[in-house]
Amino acid sequence: MIRIVLAPDAASCRYFPYISGMLQELRQFIKSTDFVKALVITFGAAVPVSLGLWLGQVPYFLSAAMGVILASGSDVPGSRRHKTIGILVSAAIAMLASMAIGLASGSLYLLLPVLAVLVFGISFVSVYGFRASLVSFAGLMAIVLSFVHPHTGADIFIHGLLIGAGGLWALLLSVIFHSLLQRRQAENLIIDCLRQTARYIQLRGKLATESQDQEALQKELYNLQVKLNEIHEALREVLLSERQRTGTSNYHRKQLLIFIELIDILELSLANPANYERARELFGHSVRVLLPFIKLVFELSDKLENIADSMQLGRGLPAGKDLEPLLEKCNQSIRQYVEELKLPQAREGALLLHNLQDYEEKLLQKITSIERVYQDLEGQQSIGLQSRERRQFITQQDYDVRILRENFSPQSPIFKHAARLTIAMLLGYLLGIIFPIQNAYWILLTIVVIMRPGYTLTKERSKHRLYGTLSGAVIAGLVVLLVQNTYLYGVLALVSLVLSFAFIQKNYRTSSIFVTTGIIFIYALITPDAFDAIQFRVIDTLTGAAIAMGAISFLWPSWEALSIKSNIVKALNANRNYLAEISKYNQHKTQNTTAYKLARKEAFLQMGNLNAAFQRMSQEPKSAQQHLMEVYEIVGLNHTFLAAAAALGTFIRDNNAEADSAHFNLIIKSIDANLAQALQALQQETQTEEVAKEELAEAYGQLEGRYNALVAVRTRQLAGATYKPIEPGFLKNLKEARLISDQLKWLHTIAANLKQAVEEL
Repeated sequence: MIRIVLAPDAASCRYFPYISGMLQELRQFIKSTDFVKALVITFGAAVPVSLGLWLGQVPYFLSAAMGVILASGSDVPGSRRHKTIGILVSAAIAMLASMAIGLASGSLYLLLPVLAVLVFGISFVSVYGFRASLVSFAGLMAIVLSFVHPHTGADIFIHGLLIGAGGLWALLLSVIFHSLLQRRQAENLIIDCLRQTARYIQLRGKLATESQDQEALQKELYNLQVKLNEIHEALREVLLSERQRTGTSNYHRKQLLIFIELIDILELSLANPANYERARELFGHSVRVLLPFIKLVFELSDKLENIADSMQLGRGLPAGKDLEPLLEKCNQSIRQYVEELKLPQAREGALLLHNLQDYEEKLLQKITSIERVYQDLEGQQSIGLQSRERRQFITQQDYDVRILRENFSPQSPIFKHAARLTIAMLLGYLLGIIFPIQNAYWILLTIVVIMRPGYTLTKERSKHRLYGTLSGAVIAGLVVLLVQNTYLYGVLALVSLVLSFAFIQKNYRTSSIFVTTGIIFIYALITPDAFDAIQFRVIDTLTGAAIAMGAISFLWPSWEALSIKSNIVKALNANRNYLAEISKYNQHKTQNTTAYKLARKEAFLQMGNLNAAFQRMSQEPKSAQQHLMEVYEIVGLNHTFLAAAAALGTFIRDNNAEADSAHFNLIIKSIDANLAQALQALQQETQTEEVAKEELAEAYGQLEGRYNALVAVRTRQLAGATYKPIEPGFLKNLKEARLISDQLKWLHTIAANLKQAVEEL
C-alpha cells in the first residue's frame, strides 16, 4: 500500500494567521455592544414597519420607526437614569421639531425663520456635553427628515405623535436590554482597556531605550493617552454609577477590581522611567545591560494581551510563561554592570536599574492580581470605595440653566457652531429650492452629519462621508446592475441598516458606506430607477460637504490656536494640584488615598485633553497654526512633568518613603512657584515670588547629604571589593535618597522650562 501524505500548501500556511485574525475580529465584532445595540435598534424599527405592512398603513408607522432610530442615538454608556432621560428628551425634541416644520412648511417666509430658530436652538443644547450633543443630533435629524415627505393638516400631529410613540418604544427596549448591554459594554471596555494598557507599556519601554523615531513614538503615546482617558471615563460611568443603583455583586466587584489595577498600572508605566534622556545617557552605549529588562516589559505586556484574549473568548487563562528566569537575568545584568563599570561610577546606573526592576516586579504583581480576580481566586476583597467617594470619581455634567446664559455669547464655541450650522442649513435648503435638485434634503442631511464645532473633526468627517458615499454607491450600483432580485435587495437593505448602526460610533467611514448601500437598495425596491438615486446622492453629498467645509472655514472659525491656552491653563492647574497631594501624602501617610487619586485622575484627563487639542491644531490649515512648535514643546514638557510627578508619587506611596518634610516641602513650593508663574504669564497676572535660591540650595544640600552619607557607609562596607551583596533595607534607603532627590531636581528643571516656554508663547 502506498500512503500519500498531503503537505499543507505553503500559501495556506502563510495566510492562516491572517484568516485566523480576521475570524477573531469578526467574533469580537459580533459580541460587541455596538453590534448588539444595532440589532436592538433594527428590531425596534422593524416592528412598527411590519405592523404598518400588516395594517396597510406603512407611511404612518414609518414615523414610529423613525422615532425609534432618533431616540436610540442617546442610548450610550452610562447609568439607567441618564439613558432614560436622554431617550425621552430626544423623542420629545424630535416630535416637536417635526411638528413645527410641518406647520411652517406652507409658507416659505414662515418656514425660513422657524428653520433658523429650531436649528440654532437645538444645536445650542449640545453645550451640556456628549449625551446632550446626541440629543441635539436627534432633533436636527428630525428637522431634515421632515422635508422627506411633508405632511399637512392633522397628519402633522399624527406623524409627530407617532415619532414620540417610537421614542417610548425605544425606551422600553432600552430598559429591557439595559442589563445585557451594560454587562457587555463593561466587558468590552475592560478588554479594550487591557489591550491599550498593554500597548502603553510597550511604548514606554521603547521610549526609554530607543533613540530612533522618538517623535513618532511620542505622538503615538499622546494619542494612546487620550484614548485611555476616554475608556477610563466610560468605565467610571458604567461601573461606579451602576454600583450605586444595584449594590455590590461579585460580577461588578471583579470588574471594578480589574479597573482599579489597570489605572495603577497606567500610573506605574507613566512614571517609569520618567527621565528618558538620563536613561539613554547611562545605557545608550550598552544595550546588552537593558535587554533582560526590555524583554520582561514585553512579556508583561503580552500577559495583559492574553488576559484580554481570554476574556474576549470567554475561556480560562492559558498556562502563563514562568518569568522567574527573566527576573533572575535582570539581577545578573545589574551585577554584571557593576562588575564591568566598577563603583562608584556604576552606582547611579545600578540604582536606576534597581528602580526599573522594582517597577517591573510591581507591574507583575498587579497583572498577577488581575489574573487572580479573573480566575475567581482573589476572595471577597473589599474595594474600599464608599458611595460618596464613588460619586467623586464620576465626571458629573452640570445641567444648570446658567450654562446656557454663559454660552449665549459670540465668544462661545458652541454659540459660533450653532450660528454657523444655522446659516449652512438655510443655504443648503435655498439651493435645493432654487436648483432642480432631486432629494435636496440629502444636502441638509450631509451638513447635519458632517458639521462639528471644530475644523479638524468636520474635515475628517467630510472625507469619511465622501469616501463612504462613493464606495457605497459603487458597491450598491454593481449589485443592482448585476442582480435583479427584490428579495436580495430587501435582505441587503436590512443588513446594511444593522451594520450602519453598528459602526456609527466606532468607524464613521464604514458606517457611511452601509448607509449609502442601504438607501440605494431601498430605492431599488421602490423604483426601477435606482441609478438616479445613486447619481443624486453623490451630487447632494458633494454639495453638502462643500457647504459644511466652507462654513467651518469662513464663518467664525474655531481654530484651536484661539482656545489652546485654556487647555494649557487647565493642565498646569491639574499638575499643581497633583503635586500638592503628593506633598500632603508625604507628610501624613494617610490610609485614605481618595484625594490623591482624584488629583491623579484630573491630571491625566487634562493631559489627554491638551494632547488632543494639539493634535487637532496640527491638522488645521497652516495659516491657522499659531506658535505650533512652541505649543508642541509645552505639550511635551507637560507630559514629562506629569511622568516625573507620577514617579515621585508612586515611589512614596508604594515604598512608604519618608523625605525630610521641611526641605521636601520647600522644594515642592519652589516647583509650584514656577508653575504658578507660568499660569500668571498665560493669564497676564502679577507673578508670585520665587523661593530664595539660598534656601533652595540648602534644601537640596540636605537631601544630597543623606544620600552621600549612605554612599560613604556603603563604601566602607565594600572595603576594596568590586561587588558585595547589599542588605535589602540599606538598598531601599539608598534608592529612596537618590530617587527622591533626583525626581525633585528633575521636576524643578521641567517646571522652569515650562515657565520659560509659556512666557515665550
